[in-house]
Amino acid sequence: MESVLAVCPRCHHDQAVVRYDFGGEKIVCCAACRLLFLQPQPGPDETGAVYSDSYFQNSEFLNGENRSLFGYVDYIAERFSKQPQYAVIAREIRRLLPPMPRAPRLLDAGCGLGYFLGEAFEEGFDVAGLEFNRHAVARLRRKYAFPIHPGALEDLSLDPGSFDCVTMYDVVEHLRDPFGCISKIHSILTAGGLLVMSTPDAESAMSRLLGKRLEDFRRTREHLFFFGRETITDILDERGFDVVSIRSLGHTFDLGFLLERLTLYNRPIFESLGSSPARWVSRRGSCE
Repeated sequence: MESVLAVCPRCHHDQAVVRYDFGGEKIVCCAACRLLFLQPQPGPDETGAVYSDSYFQNSEFLNGENRSLFGYVDYIAERFSKQPQYAVIAREIRRLLPPMPRAPRLLDAGCGLGYFLGEAFEEGFDVAGLEFNRHAVARLRRKYAFPIHPGALEDLSLDPGSFDCVTMYDVVEHLRDPFGCISKIHSILTAGGLLVMSTPDAESAMSRLLGKRLEDFRRTREHLFFFGRETITDILDERGFDVVSIRSLGHTFDLGFLLERLTLYNRPIFESLGSSPARWVSRRGSCE
């Protein structure tokens, strides 16, 4: 494997091995801590351009080009497949939290168009959202009375113990500083509070089998970091969390859309006819 000079954002080791080469960008693996990260990473202007008004309905998504792989084909149409799963997750979070004399406070970081917020509200949570995409923020504020914080998690200013639970669904891989953000989440949680997050498992058998054909690796305009179960567990542990459970999640798609999506992996086969994300539930411990 090709070795390159690349400073690891986690441990600052300066040697890495190229895992997947896309020409202009490479996904490299730190030789010391085994973190996978994009090299070079896009600048703030390029990242900002990705999170546009077309992010949730990207008409170019299925054209096969890596540059078009960002956002969703039609996130609005996915609402009815996502909501039942979100309701189950919200109920499970409620069971894991200790009894309290008030509604548990929940922040959904990277809340998108608010589908999980709506389900969590129905399950009795006092909810708030955080969203980087300003077009989504405008839509959320028209639709909901929930507090919606605009901007990046890195810039959010909240008091310690502001929330009993923070959720991040398919968000941590997008963050410029996931390590600082996880530390910040620890600080804003109450003692015993929960961080619930999902992210593609970059070290799963399916991820390794598909390699650079995998959609999650090809999203080089928005995916900056790639985590396996061991790596993200270590990162959470380092920042004061105790991992309560890890599980794989499936996706629910319309069959026709699924076949279209599979053409991203092997167009000849699927025109003639995924790595599953993993979810971590972490309880706030004490940093030592």
